[in-house]
This record gives sequence, structure tokens and C-alpha cells, in this order.
Amino acid sequence: MSENLMPIGRFSKSCRLTIKALRHYDEIGLLKPAFIEPETGYRYYTQHQAKTAVLINMLRSLDIAIPTIEKLLAADESELPSLLELEQTRILKELNWKQNILQSIKRISQKGALIPYEIAIRTEPSYVVARLSCTSTLDRLIEDGGRVIYQLHGILQKTGRDFEDPVMCINRDPDKQGNVVIDGCIGVKQPYPELDDAEIIDIPGGNVAWLTHKGSYDELGLAYNSLFAWSQEHGYQQRDAMREIYKNNPSEVEEGELITEVILPIE
Repeated sequence: MSENLMPIGRFSKSCRLTIKALRHYDEIGLLKPAFIEPETGYRYYTQHQAKTAVLINMLRSLDIAIPTIEKLLAADESELPSLLELEQTRILKELNWKQNILQSIKRISQKGALIPYEIAIRTEPSYVVARLSCTSTLDRLIEDGGRVIYQLHGILQKTGRDFEDPVMCINRDPDKQGNVVIDGCIGVKQPYPELDDAEIIDIPGGNVAWLTHKGSYDELGLAYNSLFAWSQEHGYQQRDAMREIYKNNPSEVEEGELITEVILPIE
């Protein structure tokens, strides 16, 4: 055995990784020992491997996942920017998610109740709307809902129509794969236009539980859960898909001033 080899204990101290972590990285193939003594199973490392070990420790401290660390260690300099850009995108999404959680907790705290909304029952009228549908996922619901509404608005503009109340998304329950069908809807008046890529439909009225949410669309999950909890408490069952009616235009007001009616059809 070469005198340049370090036993795992000394190597652990030199690179500031625990012996447990080194054994784990050996098991998953991220950092294999330079030599394993056959009789005892003791692991030995070279001084050259210390740099890799320290880099692994550094990248783990940045909350970078093991599969990505493997790619970064194997990448050449030209590949690093694109790999790290993906990490930046992931972290920004997580920060946005955490910020939304923080805002929701603040909303609950300020209200002093776990359901931080005033919820009531009303009889919703029937609507005639233009509808354009798309399939989305829970993590893209807001982005895709906004996109389908503006696509529908563009279709209506070609017929000389503009935004009419209600401007609404109907969000179907997720399927087993987590896919969600979104119906983007905009009210239309007679004479109803001929539409190439959308359709005119009737949305029947009926009893609904509803609340008004003021603020970012990213916080609407709290409004949904509040409606579900309230309806269960009061013995109501959901009879149709959830609706969001947008009372102002996000291109014209600050995010904190957005007004959304969240509606749960009940029976």
C-alpha cells in the first residue's frame, strides 16, 4: 500500500467531511476510495481526492442535490453555466414558494383565525361565456390560467369583442397524474360571435360558497383550502369545479391589489 494513502479518519479531518458521509459517497459512487484493504475493508484516499471531497461538501452546503453534483464534477468549464443556471431557476422557484407560504402565514396571523377569510353562501347567476381550455399541472396552474385567458381575449378581439364580466378560470380536479384541465372563460353578449378556436357555452347558476381574496394569485391555495374546510364544517358538498373570477386586470394594478373571487359550487 502506498505511503501517500490516507486512512478514512485522517482524510475526513483534512476535507471536513464526516466518516459517515464518506462511506455514503462511496456507496453511491460519488467518491470512491483509492484503495480498500481486502482483509479489513478499511478505506484509504489520496491527497488528490481531498479537493473533490471539499467541492462535494461545498456544493452540498449550497443545497445542490447529489445527481447534480455528479454532473458538475464531471462537466467541463463550458457546461458549468447551463448546469448552474438550472440550479438558480430551481432555487428561485423554491424562494417564491417559501415567500408565498410566509405571506399566507402572515394572513392567518393578522386575522387571528386558521380560516382567514369571510366566507358566505350566495346564489350564483348563470353565465354565457366564451371558453378556451388547456391541460396544466398544479405547479403551472397560475401561469397557464393567465395564458389561456389572454389567448381567449385575443380570439374575441378578432371579432370586435373585449373583456366582459365574468373573466374566470374553472379549474377541474387533478387526475391521477396530477394534470388539471383549465377552462378560461370570458363573458359574451348577444349576438354571440362565431369563434374559430373557442366555443360559446352556458354555465348554469346555483348555490356557491365564496370568498374574496386580495393579493397575489400565488396565495390562492390558502383560499381554496379555506373554502374546503368551511364547507365541510357546515355540511356542504362540492357539486362542480372550483372557479376563480378576476375582478381586476393584473396588467393594470399592483400584485397586492389583485382582487379574486374564489367560488366553490355546493349542494
